[in-house]
Amino acid sequence: MKWIFKLVIVAALLWSGYWYIGAEAQKKLYTELVQDGRARGWTLDSQNLEVVGFPNRFDTSMTDLAFFDPSGLWGWQGAEFQIKALSYQPNHIIMAWPGVQRLQTPAGALSLNAALLRASLVLNPASTLPLDRLQIEGRDIDLKGAQGWAASVATLGAALFKHEIAIRQYRFGVEMTNITAPVARLSALNRGANLPEQIERLNISAQLEFDREIDRASFASGVIPRPISAIIAPSVMVWGESKLTVEGDLAATPNGYIEGQLNFEVSGWQPLFDVFNQVTNLRPSEAEAVQRALEGASADGRLVFTVNFDNGSTRIGPFTIGPAPAYPF
Repeated sequence: MKWIFKLVIVAALLWSGYWYIGAEAQKKLYTELVQDGRARGWTLDSQNLEVVGFPNRFDTSMTDLAFFDPSGLWGWQGAEFQIKALSYQPNHIIMAWPGVQRLQTPAGALSLNAALLRASLVLNPASTLPLDRLQIEGRDIDLKGAQGWAASVATLGAALFKHEIAIRQYRFGVEMTNITAPVARLSALNRGANLPEQIERLNISAQLEFDREIDRASFASGVIPRPISAIIAPSVMVWGESKLTVEGDLAATPNGYIEGQLNFEVSGWQPLFDVFNQVTNLRPSEAEAVQRALEGASADGRLVFTVNFDNGSTRIGPFTIGPAPAYPF
């Protein structure tokens, strides 16, 4: 029996040594990432880096964070950020964002507060740590913009999975329920449209191609990988009595616009057309002609049509309804 006792003691000492070395390696990795990012133009600040969780976990917490990319268009500030990993599977980590988060985007600054906001991140164990999959879960999410607008989402689920072969392609999906859009904007869009205040459900599914593989090297370069094309699988929005399904393909163009086409199928389409009419620049006579064409094309309240984005313009059939969407990244 003595040899069993000795074996247990040796195993415990070895595992303790492994955990200590791993914890120190975690601290060193995050410190080096911050230093390397600063050298490449990122603004990266954090306080109180701590690793706990002995013996089976590496639980890392950082406080008072401020991350901004070199352009200053994207940024994040938070009181605390948590990273959790099993000590025997350090390439699979769980991240959590407790408290209020402040985000900077090209569209402006906003704050985010949620009852739950966490993510699961799996990296391939290669030298550049390429992304294998990312999953995000959220509940009771409140958003507030610097311009005074507010919005909320009851539940959020999102995922990004790397393609099995093509290293720059990723499968993307998101599902949200009970979405409350900014009140002022929703009121303006909903004028006469007879739609409820909440969008009941939104599901988006697509295959995205980025301009480079998502890995440590791409972020260390100071330039965030950008999606350059999307093949959109059937995606659904349910808003009141209206249900919209869309699929198609889109791509970024050198002129700064989106190019491609989207195929729509809409049931209960009239309220959504009223919203559409308010966000386009159609003259009243053109809007009336489009509505007549849609009424003629619809059957049993179901409408099928295609929107084309080409040469900087958006068209439905022969009608130009406005400029093509600008490439946002």
